[in-house]
Amino acid sequence: MSKDTGIVNIHGKDYKTVAKRVDEFREAHGTNYSIITSLVSINEQTVVMRAEIADENQRIIATGYAEENRQASQINRTSALENCETSAIGRALANFGLAGGEYASADEVANAIHQQDEAPKTTQSRLDFDYIRETLKSIDDMDSIDTFAREVFKKCPRMTDKQKGAVKAIFDKRREELNNGNE
Repeated sequence: MSKDTGIVNIHGKDYKTVAKRVDEFREAHGTNYSIITSLVSINEQTVVMRAEIADENQRIIATGYAEENRQASQINRTSALENCETSAIGRALANFGLAGGEYASADEVANAIHQQDEAPKTTQSRLDFDYIRETLKSIDDMDSIDTFAREVFKKCPRMTDKQKGAVKAIFDKRREELNNGNE
């Protein structure tokens, strides 16, 4: 993905990030339309959020829901609420019509890739470090990297501490490359 476009190519298809969709929404509607989020439920295990798109008359014209499990990844242990809100906004924007050719956002697709039965590249029985490195090469924004990291850790809950350290180092290296402008 190019930082300028907000589009991630995953398996030959282009997906827009939630940030890109929000930019497009604001460009088209300014502050006449609203994005309103609310907490549906929260407990020690999960967070559920609802996002609404309202027109200038505050009429709800689209909604989206999301759920995050706090134990799904290290990131969700500290940021499940924020991740859940972003996902809910992405779903509401897709329901509003800002899907960018594909209903799912880049963030959702990154999550789904690791749940596909066809090619589960990161499972406890077969943690594929090369796959992680190659996938990261096509991701050029921190939010998408964080989403991908959550899914790797979610898909591999029984990783050893050594494996967790190795995976974390791969993600940290990509973040450092982006921070230094080395894409």
